[in-house]
Amino acid sequence: MRSRTRVAAAAVVLVLGAVAAAYVWQPWRRDAAVPGPKVNTQPIVREALTSNTILNAQLSYGDPDTLIGGGGGILTVLPPPGKVVKVGQRVYETDGRPVVLLKGARPFWRELRTGVTPGEDVRQLERNLVKLGSSVGLTVDDTFTRSTALAIKRWQDSLRVKRTGVFAPGDAVVTRANAIRVETIHVKLGASANGDILDYTDTTVHAVANLSIAQAGSLLPGKPVTVVLPDGSTIGAQITQIQKNRGSDKDGKRLPDRAVIEFADQSSVSRIGLSAVRVTIPSDTVDGAIVVPVTALLALADGGYGVEVPRNGKRVLVPVKVGLVADSRLQITGDVKEGEEVVAP
Repeated sequence: MRSRTRVAAAAVVLVLGAVAAAYVWQPWRRDAAVPGPKVNTQPIVREALTSNTILNAQLSYGDPDTLIGGGGGILTVLPPPGKVVKVGQRVYETDGRPVVLLKGARPFWRELRTGVTPGEDVRQLERNLVKLGSSVGLTVDDTFTRSTALAIKRWQDSLRVKRTGVFAPGDAVVTRANAIRVETIHVKLGASANGDILDYTDTTVHAVANLSIAQAGSLLPGKPVTVVLPDGSTIGAQITQIQKNRGSDKDGKRLPDRAVIEFADQSSVSRIGLSAVRVTIPSDTVDGAIVVPVTALLALADGGYGVEVPRNGKRVLVPVKVGLVADSRLQITGDVKEGEEVVAP
């Protein structure tokens, strides 16, 4: 916490230092108590002030993964790039037979039929059969039973393939997702179904933003954000992941930490393509702050800061303390009040 406070304080000092450098030498200024020429003023207001972190981000479907085929055969149907395939649907076809997407942690490696030894692959298949609604009376466990064979037959009926009650490794491909989006096809029709078939991604669009080390240490999943789209419209979103220790690129350079930002409403982001966006993250908020433009701040000769306030025909220099700084506005406290004017060149 002390480290983050020092970083935040340093950032404010840099902002205020730049302002002070701009205004400490003002050849047009006269004594604060002497009326001067007409200058620009802005009202002092009371409002909620929020300091934001701004990130540049890129809309993306996520890093692609590769789908590996097995079971042999000749590829007779391939999906087009961009196609979304859900669990239970055909991904591609071999020898005129659909190869279906199933969900699981491991690929199937053996034929599953009555009499096979119990195993986690049996449980994985049964779990999918339940999800697909082909499992009347089926108990999900490691044992291949008569109910398992019957559920396979019902599933085969839905695919319009021969009812055997036997599951072969080439009947399905497995991913951890409920659905995939086809990104790139690596093979052509007529090729063997063994090896890399295609790359796939998530089915939803999210934003990815590179982070500094300080940002990665202060941002947490669950943080609400506002995303500004290329047409100027905004949409609410949420940070769902902070990806750290991502390794190095091919040149040995450390890959930056990243924030993954998810959208509850996909309709607004999916229509604009994979473009660049701006992400606004609220950091600190002060309710009822006395706020002036940052250009109103002056560096005092004996240290500290002040602002000039027109009073009774004169420009009075009022010492103030500086609070939250946000964009071109800042919070001040001192002998000033809402509704007064402040000199702001």
